[in-house]
Amino acid sequence: MIASVLPSPAPQESLDGFLKRLSEVEFWPDVSDFLGSFGLCYGRQLIENAEKVEDTLGLPTGTLRSIAPTAEPSEPAKSWRFERHHSAPVCPECISSGKPHHQSWRHSLVTCCVDHALRLIDQCPMCEQVFLPGRGSYDSCHCGCPLDRLEHIEVGDAEKAVSALIAGQMHPARSCLPPSMAFRTPSDIGEFIYFLASGQVETATGKQGKTPFPRDVDETLSFLVGATDLLCQWPKRFRDEVSQRLQVADPTLSSAPARLGRWYQRLIAFDGQAYNDFRAALGEVVQREFDGAYVGGADAPSELRNWISAAEAAKLLHIRAERLVDAIAKQHLPGKQYLSGFGHSHTMIHRETITEVAQNRQRFIDKTAARNLLGISRKQYDLFTNSGIFARFIPENLPPLVDGQHDAVELKRFVDDIASNSTALEGQTVALQELNLRFTTDTSGLTKVYCRIADGCLRPASSSTKGCFAEFQFSSAEVDAILSEVRRGPGLTVQQVSELTGWKSQCIAAWCKQGLLSHETFEHAGRVGRIIRLEELISFQATFVPAAALAKQTKTSSRFLMTRYKEAGIELVGAFQEGKAWRGHLVPIADLSKGVISEPAKSNGKG
Repeated sequence: MIASVLPSPAPQESLDGFLKRLSEVEFWPDVSDFLGSFGLCYGRQLIENAEKVEDTLGLPTGTLRSIAPTAEPSEPAKSWRFERHHSAPVCPECISSGKPHHQSWRHSLVTCCVDHALRLIDQCPMCEQVFLPGRGSYDSCHCGCPLDRLEHIEVGDAEKAVSALIAGQMHPARSCLPPSMAFRTPSDIGEFIYFLASGQVETATGKQGKTPFPRDVDETLSFLVGATDLLCQWPKRFRDEVSQRLQVADPTLSSAPARLGRWYQRLIAFDGQAYNDFRAALGEVVQREFDGAYVGGADAPSELRNWISAAEAAKLLHIRAERLVDAIAKQHLPGKQYLSGFGHSHTMIHRETITEVAQNRQRFIDKTAARNLLGISRKQYDLFTNSGIFARFIPENLPPLVDGQHDAVELKRFVDDIASNSTALEGQTVALQELNLRFTTDTSGLTKVYCRIADGCLRPASSSTKGCFAEFQFSSAEVDAILSEVRRGPGLTVQQVSELTGWKSQCIAAWCKQGLLSHETFEHAGRVGRIIRLEELISFQATFVPAAALAKQTKTSSRFLMTRYKEAGIELVGAFQEGKAWRGHLVPIADLSKGVISEPAKSNGKG
């Protein structure tokens, strides 16, 4: 029987630490010797027979049971599964302060004292032996080395956060953890951290999840590197982990559980609110990246997934699912196709692809939509398209799953280009919608008008370009001129020749009547017009020169020239009488070399 005055376990004190304090009360320098005096030793048998040991040591019933590790702990730090069997680390500052050995020090995944932010030490600097449970005293090694003189190694927030989580201590460092774990400590947190850590380590067999428990603090630090990153670089590092596992998995597997394998099953098995963030993060990655048909237990509703079934995609596009499946099968569209174990075919397509298809289906429109966009009639549409002004796509040149013929973007750009070429117009105008077969039955003429609009030669009134294309206003005179040009054929009118050469239109008409200037006639509005081809005008200019033009060039008078040519026996042609005057005299080009222009003529011109 030991002394009647016995210490009681302190809150959160470890069984090993309490027995060391108890041995010191009994003046035993080593707890192993103290227990040995009763035929006991520290280990599983002592814990399993706690009531008998209490009776042997004269302790109140339940004293040891309340602090002993157990297979079904209510607190993570009391887990027998994670009990350190090969080391007994301590915090040197706690020893110096006379604080009891903390229960969390016995957990094989705890590496620091949260209260002092110091690394736990499990090796004696004197004997270089590892501190063992059931050996040594409260404040000294088995060899006698004082524990308060051990090295003080400060630790960072990530290490403190993991140790505080397992210890169930509320500490500011836990703010770097997932929110659902910042203030919750599930009883199986040790199992979860071990799951995360072992998933980062490959064993000799190449399998994950079968890693032995670390034997000392150094091994624990190495073992926890990956798990600490997953917990404290939240949520990016965990999402990257899920993403990486999906990328390296067999792409032919159509379900997320199959792709992620045992790791997924182990993760989903952890229940409770503390793990909500992990399930949510898993679901987010599956929503974004998984291209298979079944998500399993991942929190990934189909309406939020990036990869969706052909049936769902078809509803969004308002087409038959068979068209989508066929397009993917023929590799016209990117997608994934799987065969399930029951022989069912599953087709998956990314939402970005669906969005692109939807945009193309909206962009490429049929002829009815094109007419409505432009505001033109069916006949006008036919004239525009048949003349090649509006391009019509053949199905082979259209994006996948597009039914339209016209690119709405290009049609709008076409209208905008015409609007940007607008000008201020005076005089009467006519709207494009009025330029139809009721305006003129001349389809060739209308087509020419449309082509002149398209190539920018016929410009709309700037005041009319705010509405739709059909409401653009154009000069009535310019439209009539184009229609007239088409009716009369290619060439120049008398007026146009006059504007081009400076000759009077009356003279030009007279030369035409005399047969000197070749031309063609046409009827317009009950009148006869003349059209002069460019080659005929050039031929005329190579044969004749108007006397008036020659007099102007030589700074003399027409009368003087005609007198001199008459004296030289040169006959002028083309003259006609207008009132009492004769006009339109033409000098043959061949006679200009006869030298009839003399000094007196120049003197006369100066006078």
